Amino acid sequence: MGLNSLPNLAKYMNSRLADASVDAEERSHIENFIWDERPPQSGLDLYAQRLGNGPVTDFDDWQNRHRNFTAEEINLDAEEAKQPWTFRADNAINRLRQIDPRINLVRVEDADWLCESTGITPETLREQIAKFQQGDAKANTFLTGIVKSWNAERDQRPLFATTELEITDLINDNPSDWAEQLRDQLGLGHYSPDSGRPIEIILMRYTVQEVLDSLDGAGYPAMPTVLDSGMSPYFFPSPVPDPQQAANPYYGHTVNLALVEKQDDYTMGVELLHPRIAYKPEHFFKMGVIARPVEMPLARARTFHLPWLQLDSGRDDFGCGR
Repeated sequence: MGLNSLPNLAKYMNSRLADASVDAEERSHIENFIWDERPPQSGLDLYAQRLGNGPVTDFDDWQNRHRNFTAEEINLDAEEAKQPWTFRADNAINRLRQIDPRINLVRVEDADWLCESTGITPETLREQIAKFQQGDAKANTFLTGIVKSWNAERDQRPLFATTELEITDLINDNPSDWAEQLRDQLGLGHYSPDSGRPIEIILMRYTVQEVLDSLDGAGYPAMPTVLDSGMSPYFFPSPVPDPQQAANPYYGHTVNLALVEKQDDYTMGVELLHPRIAYKPEHFFKMGVIARPVEMPLARARTFHLPWLQLDSGRDDFGCGR
């Protein structure tokens, strides 16, 4: 990323990288901003406006300024007329206009939040989904009411999703810990029950065509960048691939959090961003429980991820500047 338009942030990041005591989480955020080459200059200029001119004093200060940016430009209320920056014309270069509209996408949602906000239990939700999938009309009515309430609470923030093809083997094999394996594969490190209380999740499934229809036929998904969401150490920017590289450049690459000891055993996941869609009962796909915390050390996962990303994109130079 060209940081000339973010001199106060660049100064802060350079000083922190020179400090041997900087932890893996903060280093991850800094590397992400330095390495991400996808945000267009107009996006960086907008970020600079929200970042402000004063010196960045510490990590908390940077996070607070980033939250200001996402609050004003990304996580917009559903009633706002403007779209999140991700889907504006300024970011057209990162839109995935060649994606097949027949592809099924799958998104992981927090079932605990949904159940608490609608006053039901995860057990009730699981039961009603199962009945709906068997054709039960009363379950259809029940879930229609649930998604109506849920949709009313959701804002316009871009949604991370993967493709159904990417996770088909895991879903079909259905091991007892499939939800934890999926969490790891998709780099969803925030779903880590360190308090000991398991986390209930829901998989929502829908087509790319439904996503396209969300913006009058122009809801093309996007490659994720550091400007499209809150700061996460589990995110890793994807390079612009070498033009001669045969690999599909149309997806981002998730940091796999499965515990492995060797780089050869590491595999990347797939992700993209898309505009908000209104959920329907037929979008409920599967519920699961995450009981095991993330075990893979963050620094190791990122160290294993980078060479595979370089190989996949044909960009041995990516991630070499610090």
